[in-house]
Amino acid sequence: MKRTLTLSLVVSLLATAALALDGAWTASVDDKDRDHIQFNLTTGHWNNMGMTLPVAAFANLTPSQINAATMTAVNFEMRREAGTVSLEGTFRNGKGAGQFTFAPDRSYIEKIRALGLTFDLNDRHRHRENRTEDDDLFTLTLHDVSTAYIKSMQAIGYNTTLGKYLTMRIFNITPEYVKEMESLGFGKLSEDELTETKIHRVTPQYVRDMRAAGWNLTLEEYKSSRIHGATPEFAAEMKKLGYGDLFFSDLLAFRIHRVTPEFITALRQLGYEHLSADELVALRVHRVTPEFIQELRSAGYEHVPAEKLVALKSLRR
Repeated sequence: MKRTLTLSLVVSLLATAALALDGAWTASVDDKDRDHIQFNLTTGHWNNMGMTLPVAAFANLTPSQINAATMTAVNFEMRREAGTVSLEGTFRNGKGAGQFTFAPDRSYIEKIRALGLTFDLNDRHRHRENRTEDDDLFTLTLHDVSTAYIKSMQAIGYNTTLGKYLTMRIFNITPEYVKEMESLGFGKLSEDELTETKIHRVTPQYVRDMRAAGWNLTLEEYKSSRIHGATPEFAAEMKKLGYGDLFFSDLLAFRIHRVTPEFITALRQLGYEHLSADELVALRVHRVTPEFIQELRSAGYEHVPAEKLVALKSLRR
């Protein structure tokens, strides 16, 4: 009986070892924030994965080791609730490389289930043919999706999937961030809406800055302003050219269709000094360029009205 138990334990340990993930890592100090490291991890499962992490996320790794003038051997760890990543290698002058192994903590799976969640990331990874639970534990470890974090989001009404919690954690969506967005009058945003604000950099500070400049917009409009660059600075440029009474929708159309100060100036040099916002957009949409107007002049067509320019351009297609 004892021999059978011992054999079973050995088989179990060997199976655990076989499932362990390993790979290579490279790293360099973040030029913008010396307290963070840009990591690139390579495994047989996912190929490459890059991320920026604080030095404080690792045990037994110091700035003096990272920035050593000579090649310095390092052995350090990232210890998280879902598992531990052990790394070894060398650093010199803020750059490092080596190998890593990942030891999953499978008790984390039961903790997740105790929170009423299914342990899978299907809604995040749609192509899972070669993925295992340990792959998911590795992802959750790297992004520190702790049960404490999940509980904190559940406490403010975000009861969602494990994949959604992972996405929110990746974009650093915390209860504090949610409350700050709510304080700006946006109400309770969905998980996807919160993620989009991070992706498009519609931060609380950006909203405050825009409002201070007189731009009281909807959340969708703030996102559009970020995506297309319809900013107060751009509005100021247009105002200098006499377009100070534009609606946000006009400024957005200008940015989308590339109605730039240079385009307006070039048209004015050709005699088109008082075009409306709609006319400028129409010229851009129909690809009526200053060069095209010059061609018409060379052919004897001068002072052609804007709407006729559009019609003539259409005939040339």
